[in-house]
Amino acid sequence: MRSIRNFFVFFISGLTIFYTSCLDSQKNNQNIVDNKVHIIANDAGYEYPDCILAGMSHIIFENHGSEIHEVMFVKLSEGMTGKNYLDEVASGISFPEGAIDYSGPGLVSSGGKVEMWLTLDPGNYLLACWFKGHLETLKPYTMTVLKSGKKGITPPKEDVTLKMIDFRFELDGILKKGDQVIKVETVGPTMHEVDFFRLHDGKTIEDIRQWQKQGKNGQPPGTAIGGILDNHDISRIVWLKTNFEPGRYVLWCGMAMVPDSNEPGFDVTHADAGMFKELLIQD
Repeated sequence: MRSIRNFFVFFISGLTIFYTSCLDSQKNNQNIVDNKVHIIANDAGYEYPDCILAGMSHIIFENHGSEIHEVMFVKLSEGMTGKNYLDEVASGISFPEGAIDYSGPGLVSSGGKVEMWLTLDPGNYLLACWFKGHLETLKPYTMTVLKSGKKGITPPKEDVTLKMIDFRFELDGILKKGDQVIKVETVGPTMHEVDFFRLHDGKTIEDIRQWQKQGKNGQPPGTAIGGILDNHDISRIVWLKTNFEPGRYVLWCGMAMVPDSNEPGFDVTHADAGMFKELLIQD
């Protein structure tokens, strides 16, 4: 989530060599993952396939680390390297020109697992996590998405539909305990994201707010069970599958109101404008 300047992004500068390697693998029918993609995060980085096929992908994301992690797919523009992207972000530009956010699984606490269905177009992608200051501690990674004549995997039938609107969440249907598939639509007109937190006993939405404002330092007041990161193309629909235990939940959009961290008001988020929602999941 882009509500703070600290982040980590995985990249390599030798994208041309990497892309050629993927093309060679495609010709030899080796090392290419179809549209079911397993990504494991740990405190040292990601485990993931080097190359996948374009189309609707089924992402299975597990957090084996001790900290919260997420993974955003950022498509680089032609000729852009990971270093180019990082340099621009470090200068205060949260959305470097030409790079396109393609969403991805949001915040997941240690031991958590979520599934997502989203469309990825051909190109070179950074795998990025915007949670706290992981940049200095993790080595770089990237992934290539290769052109395919297939449409990909059909997403599952949703249990509920979540609409992200300036500046509120609208839920069509009732979330229940157990595994739930959420179809997420961005009505906008601006980009949005959502993270789901199961509040710990005695904690409130105000504790979530304070934790966010304090840079997410210290123990979080809830368990992060996944979410949806932003899409530059807000017409894209994403499906999320996660597990809801009985309890109190908060939906939170932590995107900044202004795009660049050098601008006044960067610390003001969509949640400050009212984009949060409390839910009770019954036993």
